Amino acid sequence: MRKYMAALFSGARLLAVAAAARADVVEKRTTETTTYKGTVTEVDPSSSTFILRSETPGEPTRYTFTKKTTFVDSAGNTITTEQLRGNPVTIYSAQEGDHVVVSKVIVSRPAGKVIERKETEERHEIR
Repeated sequence: MRKYMAALFSGARLLAVAAAARADVVEKRTTETTTYKGTVTEVDPSSSTFILRSETPGEPTRYTFTKKTTFVDSAGNTITTEQLRGNPVTIYSAQEGDHVVVSKVIVSRPAGKVIERKETEERHEIR
């Protein structure tokens, strides 16, 4: 009985050591998100890219967007990629392989025309 218990205890210790060793193998990945500001000069939906002319002097940069990329105006309303062209934007991106992939694009002013309508009510006292 003692030999059986010793073998069982040794087996349990071996499993605990293996589990602890497996728990130590944790992959940590750090992604750095970068923010850029500029004006979108060109949008190519067929290649999922757009070109941003930066606020600082230099060559325009091509950015890749995915189905996960969020496009919003300054009020947080979802917009289309076509509404980016010619507008100042702030983009949030990260390096993925050979491409800079954009996670979010915020247009600095609402895309398209915004028509503000005010209604006033006049009250007249009848005597």
